[in-house]
Amino acid sequence: MRYYILTSRGKETLGWMGMGFGSQMANTPMVIMWSNSDGTITLSQRQAQREVMPTVVASPPRVATLNDSLSITSGSTPQLAYTIPANSDQKQSVIYAFGTQNPGSSAKDATLVQHVDYGVLQLDLTKSSSTSNGSTGGTSSSGGSTSSEATPLMPYQRMIVAHATFCSVGFLLFLPAGALLARYSRTFTSVWFKGHWIAQFALAGPSIVIGIALGIQSVAEAGATHLNDSHKKYGVAIFILYLLQCGVGAIIHWVKASDRTRRPFQNYFHATFGLLIIALAFYQVHSGYKVEWPKATGRGELSNGVNVFFFVWLAVVPVAYFVGLSFLPKQFRQERTSVVSRGDGDLKLVQMGYKNRQ
Repeated sequence: MRYYILTSRGKETLGWMGMGFGSQMANTPMVIMWSNSDGTITLSQRQAQREVMPTVVASPPRVATLNDSLSITSGSTPQLAYTIPANSDQKQSVIYAFGTQNPGSSAKDATLVQHVDYGVLQLDLTKSSSTSNGSTGGTSSSGGSTSSEATPLMPYQRMIVAHATFCSVGFLLFLPAGALLARYSRTFTSVWFKGHWIAQFALAGPSIVIGIALGIQSVAEAGATHLNDSHKKYGVAIFILYLLQCGVGAIIHWVKASDRTRRPFQNYFHATFGLLIIALAFYQVHSGYKVEWPKATGRGELSNGVNVFFFVWLAVVPVAYFVGLSFLPKQFRQERTSVVSRGDGDLKLVQMGYKNRQ
């Protein structure tokens, strides 16, 4: 037999505590415990197919038994203990969770209010004792030492990392690069548009599509719920805005009035809309690594170096664009002095060596 002791750190009022034998919530056997008003303790073995309230399992793979002698329900740091048959594992990945609202019932199938703290850690069962602390609740479990940082990334977590990489490169590197290329080079060369669409569509497009697909697949792999928080919803919305922006750009380039004598409104809209998408993408990436990653994986926040790099890039991109606005007077002068020539009844704008590209 092996015994585990779950201990509150006393930073929050104990409602319930639990742990599961696995590295993610989906399909992980869990042992959840709480104290009752009559002094008894309820032990409930549960499981969930995805990130929803786990339900009672009639025949768990290993049956846990409450250990009253090691459980303490009074004081500022109560602890709840149980025993369970040992298996052959020498290293064991576990999840833990801490809730502040007591179920209010001694029934094993009582409703649980969502946890306020949770995490993933790894027990070394070859050592004599272990302790793991969450940010508000926390658990102690005898029978091994723990290290959440040493726990390898699970498949769905690797997908999240890949999702973040592809989306960040697409939205925060290629899209700004295309906008800056257009802003700086359009008054100097006739091929600026080719570079612009290559960066915005040929490079950013595949990166963004792959990133979105990986994000969707990581949710499915984790057994989580799609579109159940703001990051997931905003991600889909920004992707749709990007597709609309590509469509607007194509229309502007390929559909032109033959008798136009000035820059049409849709050109200004296209530029402004593109900047808005980049701004929203910065917000989305920040919420992804700052909020969604700890929430989805339980591995805690990323190192401060990621934060520093993000905010440096956040400053560089708009500064570079605003510097590029210094070329606007030159651009407007070129447009005012454009030579309008008529031939065979067709109106043709000749400007800076490129035709009908404005």
